[in-house]
Amino acid sequence: MKSILVPFDFSPYAVAALKTAYKISKKSGAEILCVTIIPTLLDWNFLSDQLKAKNAQVQEEYDEAVEFLPTYLFSILPTKTPLKSIIQIGVPSESILNVANEYSPDLIVIGAYGKGYQDGDFIGSNLQKVIRNAHCPILAVKEALDGNHFRKLAFASNFSVNSSDSFKLVKPLVKLFRASVHLVHINTPAHFENSSETLDRMGFFMKGHEEVTFHLHVFNHRETEKGLIEFSELNQIKWVALESGHHEKNPGYQIGTTETLIFQSDLGVLSVKR
Repeated sequence: MKSILVPFDFSPYAVAALKTAYKISKKSGAEILCVTIIPTLLDWNFLSDQLKAKNAQVQEEYDEAVEFLPTYLFSILPTKTPLKSIIQIGVPSESILNVANEYSPDLIVIGAYGKGYQDGDFIGSNLQKVIRNAHCPILAVKEALDGNHFRKLAFASNFSVNSSDSFKLVKPLVKLFRASVHLVHINTPAHFENSSETLDRMGFFMKGHEEVTFHLHVFNHRETEKGLIEFSELNQIKWVALESGHHEKNPGYQIGTTETLIFQSDLGVLSVKR
């Protein structure tokens, strides 16, 4: 793992994301790309000086971030952390994705909420857009994950033919922390199947990953998300990996299991594209 991108807006959730990224960086040596966006709908880089002067607060916030952000970051992280601070002006989700496309990080670690969050709100639109459009795994957190938390992972899937390819994106983190992987299928009334069928697919899934320690589970629950939460609590698991579909060009994209699980739980939720 070479680099980890962390969107940082000074919120407690962004601090949790930064601390989580540090734990991964400390283990892997990956550089942390900390990107801070000064939010505006204006196309700042193409504005005339006259129009920029009329929106002086945006420039003032940018200048303040340039001056104080590095010191602030190293008040959270050790000074020897491999860290690159990137500060831009623009629409947050678009700017984060542009930075991700430019630097091609191995992982994005992002807070479940940003500045302005109020208790009871659903996850932010910026996070939803990043999950939908980023081309690398995205780990969303509400609380910082430490090294011990990474030692047990729940990989939730229906274990279709292509699921093993999704797991390959998670495997570097699994190997980094020598994590045991709990393969879990939530068996719901609406999509009920015999355990033997699920276990057969899990057996096929594990081929080619013999160096990984797997535990197999079929967990019955009325709802997928609540089933994953209950399963994780029973097994003292703090992070879950989920497969997500490609919805980049789908205007009818609906809120799915990944977003709902982030909203309903305090788990770290790793989204990987099929």
